[in-house]
Amino acid sequence: MLLAACASTKADPPPFDDVDVAGRSANPDGVAYPTEDWGARPRSASGPGQRIPDFSFQGYPDSKREDGLQVVSFADFYDPEQVRYKLMYLVAVVGWCPHCQAETRRIVANTDKLRAEGVVIVQTMMEGADPDRPLSLVDVDDWVASMGTRFTVLIDVEAKRLGTVADISGVPWNAMIDTRSMEVLDVTEGEIDDVLSYVAGGLGWVSTHEPRP
Repeated sequence: MLLAACASTKADPPPFDDVDVAGRSANPDGVAYPTEDWGARPRSASGPGQRIPDFSFQGYPDSKREDGLQVVSFADFYDPEQVRYKLMYLVAVVGWCPHCQAETRRIVANTDKLRAEGVVIVQTMMEGADPDRPLSLVDVDDWVASMGTRFTVLIDVEAKRLGTVADISGVPWNAMIDTRSMEVLDVTEGEIDDVLSYVAGGLGWVSTHEPRP
């Protein structure tokens, strides 16, 4: 008697189609986003940092997957009068990286504290759970669910956008951005053990300095 066994195979989810999307060029108050000196060079002793470009992404504002993918622009966080935000904490991650996972858990644990200080947390995903296959929407959904994120998570496949201005050679890639001017205050590659102290440095600078012109 010949016995035949059927093995079920689960197909990989399709790669996310990270098309360019039309975003916003003004903040929620109608103030136009700065258009000069775009880049990702951080502030240093020799001069101000560049302004992060007004990139637009698909993603989940505040991780609300139930609303479906939305278009999010960095202009949404531009806040010259600090009505909503004082600092943007931007973090680029890949799903398979244990350091990205560990840092994200720390950020999740401190989300309420950071928000209370006027910090808006924005995370971009560049790769998924398997480094050998392209990022999929399933990867993003699983990341949001497993990490328990409550902040904005955006999709930037293989750093399609951020990689045009930043040399992202290590992850997580962390940046602090002054929302009054969208100036990049700091860029740090690698896992940050104390996210509250890291962000406190940016908040301290914002509270004691005028925004770059």
